[in-house]
Formats: sequence, C-alpha cells, structure tokens
Amino acid sequence: MADDYEIVAAIDFGTTYSGYAYCSKTDFKRSPPVIKTSAWKSGTGTCDKFMKTPTVVLFDQNRKFDSFGFEAEKKYLKLALRNQQESWYFFKRFKMRLHQRETERTNERLTIDTIVEDETGKSMKALDVFSSAIQYLKDHLQNLLIEQGMRDKNEVMKKVRWVLTVPAIWTDPAKEFMKKAAIKAGLPENKLLLALEPEAASLCCWSIRNVSPDGRTILTPGLSYTVLDMGGGTADIVTHKIEDGEKLREMHAPVGGDWGGTNVNSSFQGLLIKLVGAPVLSKFKNKHVVDYLEMMNDFEIKKQFVSLENDEEVMLTVPGSLVKIFEEETDGENLSDVIEQTPMKGQLEWTSGRLILQPELFKTFFSISLDNVIKKLKELFNATESQDVSTLLLVGGFSESRILRKAIREAFTDKRIIHPEHPSLAILEGAVIYGHSPMSVKTRICKYTYGFMAAKSIKQHDQNIPKNRTIMDGTCETMIFDKLVEVGQAVEAGRYQVQKTYSKLSPEQSSMILFMYTSTDKNPQYVTDDSCSLLGDLIINLPPGHREVVVSTMFSDTFLTVKAVEKDSNTKVTARFNFLA
Repeated sequence: MADDYEIVAAIDFGTTYSGYAYCSKTDFKRSPPVIKTSAWKSGTGTCDKFMKTPTVVLFDQNRKFDSFGFEAEKKYLKLALRNQQESWYFFKRFKMRLHQRETERTNERLTIDTIVEDETGKSMKALDVFSSAIQYLKDHLQNLLIEQGMRDKNEVMKKVRWVLTVPAIWTDPAKEFMKKAAIKAGLPENKLLLALEPEAASLCCWSIRNVSPDGRTILTPGLSYTVLDMGGGTADIVTHKIEDGEKLREMHAPVGGDWGGTNVNSSFQGLLIKLVGAPVLSKFKNKHVVDYLEMMNDFEIKKQFVSLENDEEVMLTVPGSLVKIFEEETDGENLSDVIEQTPMKGQLEWTSGRLILQPELFKTFFSISLDNVIKKLKELFNATESQDVSTLLLVGGFSESRILRKAIREAFTDKRIIHPEHPSLAILEGAVIYGHSPMSVKTRICKYTYGFMAAKSIKQHDQNIPKNRTIMDGTCETMIFDKLVEVGQAVEAGRYQVQKTYSKLSPEQSSMILFMYTSTDKNPQYVTDDSCSLLGDLIINLPPGHREVVVSTMFSDTFLTVKAVEKDSNTKVTARFNFLA
C-alpha cells in the first residue's frame, strides 16, 4: 500500500444511499479528527442538503452513463412524465445482486461478466453499472477538492488514498468484484483499501463518538461489545474487544444476512400484490413510473419515522392510477370488498385513496428483518465468545427506524443499546479512520477453512485410497484439501499467516494454477467433500528452469493477499487470485 498520501477519502457505496467523506493528515491529528462529509441537494425544495444521495444510476439508450443519485431520479422522472423512459436504463438497489449471487455461488458463480437488470428488466454488465456509480462519486469529490484549492485531478489522484466500504459478510468474490469496479472507475490499486462496514462503524464510535450525552465514556479498553450494522440490504453483526494499545480484536467471524431495510419495502409490495394482484402492480409500475416512485418514496419515509407509539394507525397513500388499473382489470371491483375477503379484515381499511393499517399489521413488514436479526443475536450472545457482552452498538441507515430500535431494545433488556447520532455516517467516518490507520484492527477471525487442491505422492496404487491418479509416471493421491487456515481461527492483521512450497510438474512449465476451496468444516479431507466450495484460482507466473515456488497468503486483511517467490533464488514472481472466472 502506497504511503505517499495527504488525504484519505472514503466512499460508502450503500444499497439505498451512498456518499463520501474525507480528512487530511493534519485534520486527522486533531482531537477529535475533523472529517468532512459530502452534501447533496435533492432538488425538491423539501431540504437543502442531505448527507447521502440515493444509489441510483441512469444510462441513456446507448447504455452511456447519464447521471447518479438525486440527479438520476430527477432526470428519470422527467423522462417518465413525457413517456420517454422506456429505452433508458434505470438502476437502483443493485448492490444486493452481488450478495444474492454469492449465496447461490455453487449454482451461478459471480463473474466479471455478470449482468444486472434495471427497474424495467433491461440488462447491463454489472461491472459497468457499479464502476459508473463509483466513478461519479470519485469525480464529485475530485471537483470539490479542486474548488477548495487543489490544482487539478492529477494532483488529487496523487495525494488521495481511497477507501471503499463493503459488508463484512460478503464473500471474497464479491469483494474482488467491488475492487475491480473501483479500479475500472479510476481508483489506483496501490492506493485503494476495502473497509468492512461494521468494523468501520466500530472504529468511529471508539475513536470520535465515544462520549454519551451525560459526558460518560461509552467504550473502554478491555470492553467487548457487539456491532449491529443494519443497512439497506444486509445486516452485519460482529463482536469487538478493545485491546491494550487501543486496537480492535475481532471475537468471532462476521455473521448476518440479507435482512436489511429493503425487506420492509418488499413486504409492503407483497401486501399490494395480495390486494390488486401481481399483473396489476407490474402494469402500474411500468405505465405510471412517476406515481410508483412517489408511492415508494412516501413509504420509505414512513418506514423510517413511524414509531407505532400509542397504537397509532399508519396511513399510506395509494395513487389513483393504481386503483384505476385495478378496477379496469377486475371489471370495477372495489378494494374495500377485496379487503373484506382477506385475513387482513379489521387490520386494514381503504378510504379516500389511502390504506389505513393498524400498527400490528404495519409491524409485520419488519418481520423478516427483525426475526432474523434478533434470532442471530440471541445465538451469538449464548456463544462463549460473546457471553460477557453487555453493550450493543446499533448503526447503519436502517437503524434510524424507530420500530427497529424499539424491537431491539425490548428483545435485549439486559444490554446497553448505543445508537450514535447519524448512525449511517459512522460507517463513512470510520472508513476514513481506517484509511489513516489500517493497523487499528489487530485481529480478525476466519469465516471459512481455506485450502488449495493438492496431490500427494504415494508408494503404490492402494484401493483404500479413493483418489488415485498417475502423474509424471508416479502414483498420487489427488483432490486433497491442503488446509491453510481453519474456520474460527484468529489471524493477526498485517501478517502473512501461511507459507507453502509448491512444485512444477515439469521444468518447462511457465505458469502454475492452484485451485482454492473453502469449507465450513475445520478439517476437510478432500475438495469434493460436501462442505467444500470452489472459491477460485491462484495464477503464478514462473521463471524457466526452477522447480519450486514459495507461496505466502494473508487471511487477516479485508481481502485475500498473496505473494510468491522462486525458492532457490528468492526471486519474486507474479501471483494473483482470480475469484471471478
């Protein structure tokens, strides 16, 4: 990692909202550090500035980038008002496509050519969509720094170290995909770090937001605390302990799932489907884009700020255009009559263009997120490594939801629940801190057992050994899982954990490919075991003649790092992982 930088700039690429923050070396040395964040104008007149902008990308008919964030939303609405939007590409909440594909990685692997669909089903290469969004945020910050006195973009790129946030529960291929998207967007690889989102929030709360309203210190050395990062797409959970020297020790591998705030929106749409039917809702979404977006934006506000205190009813506006399509498709059927025939009778009312929900029905929209998160936290607090945790740190954009915060407090009355001001900015500010001080994290925990596929010489063919094969006129046991590190193992940050020597099959061989596998078991025997999955490969370019190469692998960074040398001469050779084949 290049050390010649003057400013750290962090990009928080979120499922629902994105933004950036930055801080110079001089400002970082102040107490507390002075970290500046982006400011965005929505153009609606409802608010001058927002700290983040929607993660929305618009491309024209030729798939050429047009705009991002509030600008993209505004442009798309104007096109829709004139019925000119059909040939344009409008992407939102596409970040979760990486997580969805990785949870099914044995069936459909994430690749460099993976595609994503926009809001109307049109597709583009995911790498183009992601890189365009990152490039917009990069360019926005570059222009700001130039306005503030830097000479040009070349000077910005020379002086800035970049940090990109990613969910901690993401797999290595998803992280590599984001890194490649960032490089394609123009971020230099030798000045680019990936920061794990809950880890960044932890660093922020420990470093610069560590005082309660009554002046008490919240997090102290020796304390173990759990971070619950509730984002738009994912929920990330990890437990940290503050070590001597003010460094963080990870107590267990990050856990979580796709339990973020978008599930609430999906549940609301599920209710509409029960009432009007999927074909009607789909037709409404395609024919009345403006009404659909305004309806969902209105729901987004309700999701965050409705508290359900005092058994308050929740009123949701339903556009007349949706009702009209429903009546046309059902020969004038009335929504009130439909409601009377559903189990929601008495919990839901249709009147004057509005749905009125009783609080218990509205709360069910949160069930997927809340049930999964609370269950996982209870499992965690019962585990040995988290039994002494007394503090729960609640961060992330979805943690602004009053319903979510209340449910967490009621479920864990024995814990001290800390909800910092502007919890989504905690990740951004923490990512800046990480960029200035990557070694502030001392230890991480392996999420999987990692190993290379290997072969081992045996004296003769043995029917009791199931994986026999003749290689170079010798008999070998093949498909062996050559373990490097195991699931649950603590690994020290900044150090290469494993060093292994591998041999060429012939002196003329100019490259070597090692296939890396992961396993949920501690001691898998063969890469064909049910617990094992192919992660990708390590490609090593070899000098002529020499037979052996020493490979060192680091599992303690936010993504896998490798180096290789020719054994006899100690000459460095090129080695790189490829998880996106």
